[in-house]
Amino acid sequence: MPVIGMEIKSMEAKRSDDIRGNLKINNTPKIKDLKERKIQSIGKDVIGFDFEYLCKYENPEKKKGKEVGNIKIEGELLFLTEEDSKKIIKDWKKNKKLPAAIGIPALNAILRKCLSKSINIAEELGLPPPIRFPVARKASDERYVG
Repeated sequence: MPVIGMEIKSMEAKRSDDIRGNLKINNTPKIKDLKERKIQSIGKDVIGFDFEYLCKYENPEKKKGKEVGNIKIEGELLFLTEEDSKKIIKDWKKNKKLPAAIGIPALNAILRKCLSKSINIAEELGLPPPIRFPVARKASDERYVG
């Protein structure tokens, strides 16, 4: 896997007193900047992704102040690629676009790490988890025979 490390630099979380009703939960990872990093232990250059993850809890039924809570995590993801990292960073600085072979795995790694952290934070704040968990149900007496 091209992701070789991730560092969380800051976490902020808050909730309002009124979290009743149907809540809409938005999980948004955002790449803020790219930079070249030299990792001596592996003897290679890697791309450092400065990122921000925001989980917003909103109540669409409220007329004013729809946001009832949020979790914000900032950090850096280290990504090893065989492609020219200098060119990737230059293109990013110019048009804020990444090749799919790099952008998608980076965003997925950010989501995995931040969602797992957000589950615990949401529980501490009394907010619903940011993702749906599977639910066990009683098995049906009817059996499908095909």
